[in-house]
Amino acid sequence: MIPLRATMLLEAPAETVGRVLGRCDLWTRTARALGVGAEVIGRARSPFAPLADGDLLRFTRPEWSFDAAVDLTPGAAEDSRLVPPTLVLTGPVGAASGGRLRLFVADTPAGALVTVDVALEPRRRARFLVAWPVLRRRVLRAERTLLGIAALAADEVVVVVAGAVIQDGRVLAARRTRPAAHAGRWELPGGKAHPGEREAAALVRELREELGVDVEVGGRIGPDVELGDHRVLHCLAARLADPTASIEPAEHDEIRWLAADQLEGVDWLDADRVLLPHLRAALE
Repeated sequence: MIPLRATMLLEAPAETVGRVLGRCDLWTRTARALGVGAEVIGRARSPFAPLADGDLLRFTRPEWSFDAAVDLTPGAAEDSRLVPPTLVLTGPVGAASGGRLRLFVADTPAGALVTVDVALEPRRRARFLVAWPVLRRRVLRAERTLLGIAALAADEVVVVVAGAVIQDGRVLAARRTRPAAHAGRWELPGGKAHPGEREAAALVRELREELGVDVEVGGRIGPDVELGDHRVLHCLAARLADPTASIEPAEHDEIRWLAADQLEGVDWLDADRVLLPHLRAALE
């Protein structure tokens, strides 16, 4: 195996960078920047979802295509580095080689040090040696493009939309089941907006996925709420498109309709609690 390595220091927490490197869209964006088509072959889900074990990244051009199989096996226990997905290339990287790509993220005082290792394996040694200069340049360019897009993505502010679904003077609250630190606490339902997605469209999508209902979205309620890690919470007013619709929560274990004088009766997540005075004003 012949290794090619590129590194970059990103001014972001290693955990954030690890999540970015594991997102489907990072790989499709990198491919597009290199003039290559790309798609994720796996279970049906959002193009911005995390990669999963067993997924395939399919890269295509008119003259060739190959698949990269996603292997999320963690690194050795003694290795303190965060290891995002390891991609094992199962098709040809060039005319005479196959290869394996691995990512490592090391947490340093200055930020996240990302290392991309591509190990090439000659399949036909004579042809490989002839193609090596061009192949080396292409692989290094691809590595640097990936790191550059990862740096931009890690610095993007992620908007989380929360829906204040109001009906008959009451607002809909939902109780979380995960992660463990948030289980049993209450929130306004919603989720992350995809890059380039309008906030209203993101809320409609999230409430359809989480509650099985369609909503009509109104204006903002309350201020921006900083969530840390380049995330900010925006609350939008909403109402059920069909007031008689049955609400079927998929990610919460209980829902309640709360009047203004009942808002303090549940244990809200800290970010949602910031919005309570504004919710009270909207209800009253």
